[in-house]
Amino acid sequence: MIFKIYLVCLLFSFVCSISKHPILIVVSYDAFRYNYFDTKMVPNMEKLRKAGTYSDYLINVFPTKTFPNHHSIATGLYPDIHGVIGNTYYDPKVKSIKGMSYEMYHYDDHVIPIWRWNEDMEDGRYSASMMWPGAAYDFQNKNITHVKSYDPNYDWFKRIDDVINWIKHPTEPANLVMVYFEEPDTHGHAFGPNSKVVLDLLQKLDNVTKYLDDQLKKNNLDDHVNVIHLSDHGMIAVTPPKFINITQYLTNGTYQYAGASPCIQIIPKEGHKDEIYDKLKKASIKNKHFTVYKKEEFFERWHYSNDRAPEILIMAEEGYALEDLIVAAPIYAHKYNFTLTNSSEFGVHGYDYTMKDMHPFFMARGPKIKKHHKVAPFNTVDLFDLFCEILDITPTHNNGTLANILDILSNNKNGKYSIASILVITVGGVVVTIILVSLAAIVTLILIKRQQNITTAAALNKRFPQTFQSNIEAQHLLEPEDA
Repeated sequence: MIFKIYLVCLLFSFVCSISKHPILIVVSYDAFRYNYFDTKMVPNMEKLRKAGTYSDYLINVFPTKTFPNHHSIATGLYPDIHGVIGNTYYDPKVKSIKGMSYEMYHYDDHVIPIWRWNEDMEDGRYSASMMWPGAAYDFQNKNITHVKSYDPNYDWFKRIDDVINWIKHPTEPANLVMVYFEEPDTHGHAFGPNSKVVLDLLQKLDNVTKYLDDQLKKNNLDDHVNVIHLSDHGMIAVTPPKFINITQYLTNGTYQYAGASPCIQIIPKEGHKDEIYDKLKKASIKNKHFTVYKKEEFFERWHYSNDRAPEILIMAEEGYALEDLIVAAPIYAHKYNFTLTNSSEFGVHGYDYTMKDMHPFFMARGPKIKKHHKVAPFNTVDLFDLFCEILDITPTHNNGTLANILDILSNNKNGKYSIASILVITVGGVVVTIILVSLAAIVTLILIKRQQNITTAAALNKRFPQTFQSNIEAQHLLEPEDA
């Protein structure tokens, strides 16, 4: 008996230590290109990918840089709406170049990222961020419950331990956790995406992925937690002979620039816009490996034009880089102690999202995710709707398309249930109906019996002016004598 009570208490303790709401972990590996699975360095990820739902790649946003894409993932909005148009940008309000900052993420204070929106639904919903870009800042003058600011020296496995602890928090259990890993991006820039350094990092990320899965199982959370692994963009290799010096075509003091290869934002000083554009246009025709756009020439599909967008944008051709990498290459060589040569490879991303090597990956698993399932590639702005569906909250207005992600969900809200699902629902419905009918019949019989007893007592009191010990005794007196 004591053992049974202990088990009940243990179960009750477990149930109370996690959220009563659906739980979601979103893990991003910066610059994990869609085809890194072909390297055979990520066997654990490959196993988990095929166990759940995955797509061959995602269609990300322009520019294919870290901050714009992570905020599009988090908001379901294109960069022209959420305002994060690059890792750095020119802020016309303060007339200066801005990087990672509160201002970067507050172009429009009405924009609500998923971590803020989840907590706004209240009823015991708590969000957590493990270094997710932008999540350390307040939104709508409030921060979320659990936050770890960016720290590249923070142990990867400790990050996972913190995630588990947030989910099991005794008073504020997180039902949404956003997790960011800065690799293979950081070292990929210095050594190139094809280097042994990056391959080793892929293996380490694979081990971290397995560690997360093991910890979920160890803590009996694997049947309660949905996990999405993804990335923001891919990366390609560029060598020094393909670096383009664009400053040679311009006059000092006539412009500022922001951003990084392969797309650099040019901010002309007053009165110099046409002059700068004409010089760059002529140089691009001669060089043939970069293109120059005026703001009014930006492709509509880029969703890139807003008050922060530059007057002029320079885009290097695939496999080429611009001015900033001429400066950065020797810094990388010094920092990581290697000899810079013409064959040294450096990682670059930021090209048009139509370029295949810019594509990120996507995989998901958990109680709300289909098993052993593959879906067609979809847009990163669709992810916000997916998060909301898993979390059972109504999404804010966004640029995503709900229909693009419904096939990922095991409950498949577009009506395409599997035969097994239909059988389960049908059998379940029949069983529930039988139970309800049986309960109704039992209640009816009890009421009829009760009414009979009341009638019996009334009749006996009329025929025999005495009090009987029980309804059973009274019923016996009313029965026929030959009974």
